[in-house]
Amino acid sequence: MPKPARYFLIAIGVALGLVLIAAGIIATTFNPNDYKPLIIRLVQEKKQRTLTIPGEIKLRFFPKIGADLGKVSISEHGSNAEFAAVDSAKVSLALIPLLSRQLVVDRVRIEGLRASIRYDKDGRSNVDDLLSKQESGGQQIRFDIDSVHLGNAHLMVDDRQAGRKIDIARLDLDTGRIANGVPSTLRLSADVKINQPDVNARVTMKSGFTLDLDRKHYVFKDLDAELAGGLAGFANLVLTLAGDADLAPEAKRFVLGGIRLSARGKRASQAIEAQFAIPMLAITDARVAGSKLAGDAKLTEGARSVSARFSAPSFEGSPQAFTLPAIALDAAILEGKLDAKATLSGALNGNIDKLLFTSPRLALALSGKHGNTALNGSLVTPLSINLKTQLIELSALAADVTLPNPGGGTLALKAGGNASVNLGKQNASATLKGRLGQSGFDARLGLSDFSPLAYTFDVGIDQLDLDRYKSKGAAQPEGKAAEQPMDFSALKNLRANGSVRVGALKVANIKSANVRFNVRAGGGKLDLNPLAANLYGGSVAGMLSLTADQPPHFAVRQSLTGIQVGPLLQDALGKTQLEGRGNVQLDVTASGATFERLKKNLNGTARIALRDGAVRGINIAQAVRNAKAQLDALRGQQQAQAGTASASEKTDFSELDGSFRIAGGVARNDDLAAKSPLIRLAGAGDVNLGEARLDYLVKATVVSTLQGQGGPELQALKGVTVPVRLTGPFGAIGWRIDFAGMASELAKQKVDEKKAEVKAQAQKKLEEEKAKLQEQLKGKLKGLFGN
Repeated sequence: MPKPARYFLIAIGVALGLVLIAAGIIATTFNPNDYKPLIIRLVQEKKQRTLTIPGEIKLRFFPKIGADLGKVSISEHGSNAEFAAVDSAKVSLALIPLLSRQLVVDRVRIEGLRASIRYDKDGRSNVDDLLSKQESGGQQIRFDIDSVHLGNAHLMVDDRQAGRKIDIARLDLDTGRIANGVPSTLRLSADVKINQPDVNARVTMKSGFTLDLDRKHYVFKDLDAELAGGLAGFANLVLTLAGDADLAPEAKRFVLGGIRLSARGKRASQAIEAQFAIPMLAITDARVAGSKLAGDAKLTEGARSVSARFSAPSFEGSPQAFTLPAIALDAAILEGKLDAKATLSGALNGNIDKLLFTSPRLALALSGKHGNTALNGSLVTPLSINLKTQLIELSALAADVTLPNPGGGTLALKAGGNASVNLGKQNASATLKGRLGQSGFDARLGLSDFSPLAYTFDVGIDQLDLDRYKSKGAAQPEGKAAEQPMDFSALKNLRANGSVRVGALKVANIKSANVRFNVRAGGGKLDLNPLAANLYGGSVAGMLSLTADQPPHFAVRQSLTGIQVGPLLQDALGKTQLEGRGNVQLDVTASGATFERLKKNLNGTARIALRDGAVRGINIAQAVRNAKAQLDALRGQQQAQAGTASASEKTDFSELDGSFRIAGGVARNDDLAAKSPLIRLAGAGDVNLGEARLDYLVKATVVSTLQGQGGPELQALKGVTVPVRLTGPFGAIGWRIDFAGMASELAKQKVDEKKAEVKAQAQKKLEEEKAKLQEQLKGKLKGLFGN
């Protein structure tokens, strides 16, 4: 070996020996725990956080320079509350780079990390001070880590601005070398829980990667990721993603290869399967190209099956201008009598630099059948997607669709308008005008928030006959209840605020006009308040609310003014048991999943005040007219006159007033008062709405009659109270008059009349004697005073 080379090696050996001797001296004399108070004080001064290192710091010098910190924790900013902690932290540094004054992290090994990250409503977080830039002039650190191990970590994120909480538990991460431009590998697994969207799943991933943090360029090779668990209401969901990706987000350059995405899972009775493939998609400085894209999905739920298939041909262009000449989405649905298909087609133009994508004409074609009813139609619109402004616009919507009518036959929808979606502000709006069946409408619809969805609307309809769209349903076996429980579960997560106006409305055969109501839904409650309309010659004003409890709860407060009750009852019930014009006040609540249960659980108050009407089913005046003949035959015997209500008979009145206290579906009345020129009526009793039965006592009193109107029978019963008992089901109310009681009252009346007559005669005689005495006294006074 040449002497210079030998001297050089000797010099290197001597230098290395000196370094090792120096390291040995430092290892035997240097105690890093002496500096713990200094480190803790610097953290407190610089970051206003409390650093805690309860154990001893162990220092190693061979084969790596490193430190074992043991347990470490750090507090929140300006607080003693814990922000983050680890059970064990070990860090080692590369020795050789230290000789050239470079600090290179060699290995990082952390066990049992716990950290809580919080974002306030104004967007500030509890890590902002830790992420702030440090003062310059410190030791140069080269980003080169031989490996990282993170074991059993637990991270919690509370984003109060977005209303989102993220809980990442059992987080394990192992990487190879992490350095700019150096290929490496990673493995990751964790349990992830998120409230918005609803996620409760196990996430695993392995991949090769290369990072260039200076150029913000990230490459993933042989990526294989899986999410297994719950997502957005789906249980046992499995999502997989595989392929390669070369990403430079700031430069808007991406290259994807062999991407395969698949999903399968269940939500309640729904089962979903989907897959999507991107063999190649490249966006570079000079070229945009893609191979044929394809995907399909299938959703099944009982007898319903929905399937979809997407495809797009190969394309090529520049980042400033490229075109997918023909995209296609075919969907089909099979459910009972429904067999329908929909096809979305059109061309898509793109500009990567402007992040703008447009289509001059997207067309949705519908076809199929519902039983023997043919379905067809189209929806056409231009499309603009601007990712810079995060705005999606459908500037000229045109719909012409023939749909099945639940009431039978078809239902035509013709409408036009526009729609837009602002992804940044998380809102959407649409304006539509057209006709649905025989109804013309003008609607402004919107979403004021995406998570959770919040609907807004302002809808005007010229006329609406909901009975035309009521499903006929299948015939029920005789004697078997056909009523199904009402399901309002959709209200639990509904948020809506809007108004509705209907020029003429018909529902359940009840007709109204100028209907106006505001709608507010939230927290499982739906309010229609105020609610106003013109109704059968009068008006109605009030409110209605529904709470989606178990069972559902209803509340109604309505004031009906000047209503023609007869036509209302005829249309609603097919019967006119009560006639007249007047006012009705309702303030009631009820709970129940069926209409029958609602009637039996009805509570509240009601008041009625009618004029110039009649009660159908019994002619009390006629019954009283017959009373005279019955009285002649009674002669003290216990007999009664009875019958069943007849639609041809009625009791007229000029006034009718009464109030009701309702409890458990039974309306109690104690103050009924009705007047007619011949008779006064008073009444009390129960109207059992739940059982549709009546138990009521009406007391009819004959009053003074005009000559010739009452007839001798009524004149003979003047002042007598006739008790009429009404009982039985609403469809066949029975009535009964107790003539024995009436005869007793008539006899009492005769006795009272005789007493009155004797009293009157005595009073007359007394007045005559008084007058005679006054005359005598007057004569004596004249004689006394001479005049």
